[in-house]
Amino acid sequence: MNAVVQCLSNTDLLAEFLALGRYRAAPGRAEVTEQLAALVRALWTREYTPQLSAEFKNAVSKYGSQFQGNSQHDALEFLLWLLDRVHEDLEGSSRGPVSEKLPPEANKTSENCLSPSAQLPLGQSFVQSHFQAQYRSSLTCPHCLKQSNTFDPFLCVSLPIPLRQTRFLSVTLVFPSKSQRFLRVGLAVPILSTVAVLRRMVAEEGGVPADEVILVELYPSGFQRSFFDEEDLNTIAEGDNVYAFQVPPSPSQGTLSAHPLGLSVSPRLAAREGQRFSLSLHSESKVLILFCNLVGSGQQASRFGPPFLIREDRAVSWVQLQQSILSKVRHLMKSEAPVQNLGSLFSIRVVGLSVACSYLSPKDSRPLCHWAVDRALHLRRPGGPPHVKLAVEWDSSVKERLFGSLQEERAQDADSVWQQQQAHQQHSCTLDECFQFYTKEEQLAQDDAWKCPHCQVLQQGMVKLSLWTLPDILIIHLKRFCQVGERRNKLSTLVKFPLSGLNMAPHVAQRSSSPEAGLGPWPSWKQPGCLPTSYPLDFLYDLYAVCNHHGNLQGGHYTAKSVTAE
Repeated sequence: MNAVVQCLSNTDLLAEFLALGRYRAAPGRAEVTEQLAALVRALWTREYTPQLSAEFKNAVSKYGSQFQGNSQHDALEFLLWLLDRVHEDLEGSSRGPVSEKLPPEANKTSENCLSPSAQLPLGQSFVQSHFQAQYRSSLTCPHCLKQSNTFDPFLCVSLPIPLRQTRFLSVTLVFPSKSQRFLRVGLAVPILSTVAVLRRMVAEEGGVPADEVILVELYPSGFQRSFFDEEDLNTIAEGDNVYAFQVPPSPSQGTLSAHPLGLSVSPRLAAREGQRFSLSLHSESKVLILFCNLVGSGQQASRFGPPFLIREDRAVSWVQLQQSILSKVRHLMKSEAPVQNLGSLFSIRVVGLSVACSYLSPKDSRPLCHWAVDRALHLRRPGGPPHVKLAVEWDSSVKERLFGSLQEERAQDADSVWQQQQAHQQHSCTLDECFQFYTKEEQLAQDDAWKCPHCQVLQQGMVKLSLWTLPDILIIHLKRFCQVGERRNKLSTLVKFPLSGLNMAPHVAQRSSSPEAGLGPWPSWKQPGCLPTSYPLDFLYDLYAVCNHHGNLQGGHYTAKSVTAE
């Protein structure tokens, strides 16, 4: 609501109209417009108080039941509702001349292009006079080439964004060895997909079966979520630290190198790393454990050293579990640090549960049989082997004595990281390209076949949408939310546009008469400066306000930005 009001208050025509009281409100039903006018007036006279926003919100809730309460709403939905409400409140108060409506037959399909004099009038209210225009939908018969047109009004042009097929994502591959090696690779992942696709791509990079890959996210505070196949890939942002582990071999199997049981790293990674991912058999008595070392406890702990993946028997004692962990981190310790008879060196917490009930007990004869481990293993979804994530928490003094100033692991970047970053940074589109996509001619689907009034048979005609007239105030909406199947996603494509002199001439339908006919003069409230003489003034626009959405489909925030061209 605040972002929309900021944009409207910077709309010179509307702000002057409301703040100076140049409207004639319909008696008894203009409460929303009156409160909006009071709010705009206060913003421009620096007399604003929060009470004015509260009174405006109350008026909105009174006449728009969908906006009652404090739930989140779409800014465009609210903007169009508000303009429509102002139109209803002020209908008949337009300063322009009253125009007659088109006869009923003018709204029906007609051959070829209608003359400009037959276009639908903009109406009588202030909103219709300055915000509303018309678009034309043309349907051409592929057989007789006859064209039929329908005309509809609009307050906003909702532009689709040319869909980018892929986006950049980096994943750190963990190579199992005594000292563990890390290689960050860059991937071009599909823009609309699931984690299952990412898992297959990572498996291909590492040369291992996809069902042996565990995908997890690491924060400076340790392990966070594990990723499962049916999750939307857009839940993973470009900057998230995603690690890919391959299940280690069981002790009885050893390292298997024969094909197909042992699959080597892809050639380009093998040349760099000289490492192998190895396949192993799963035993129900064993449990896969991902653990990382932290200094401190709970949510305040910070990670040091690399993460590890081990396979352990669930029947082990606390001492055996501690020795297993120590054997993995021994190479990180100071050479003089003793590792025998040190008692209970650290605490172990199961990640993903509340801190209060997730610690394993040193007094438990079989700590890995803890109910928290059971829950982590069984509350899983398809995608990767079952595993449990543990946080090994060290006291700061013990950590300093044994590990010194050891920091997090260093991951080497493969060439693909830079290559994919560059490839995706260069992807963008222009506002003109969005308009071209919007007005692109398309063929009707077979289910939408149209009966040509001349051929009298069903035809899959060509339909084209174009702007017929232009308003004084042009509202453009970028459709960043798209839906494919049951999934909805937010597009992050960069859209480039001019701050001044946006030429809309290429996107207005061609007419049989001169292009200036019927479009009206340039508004007197804002005369442009130096402009190309080849462009009619009616087609040129300056940007003055932007309403931005931050976040995703689950939630977000709106901000408004005032734009001035330098």
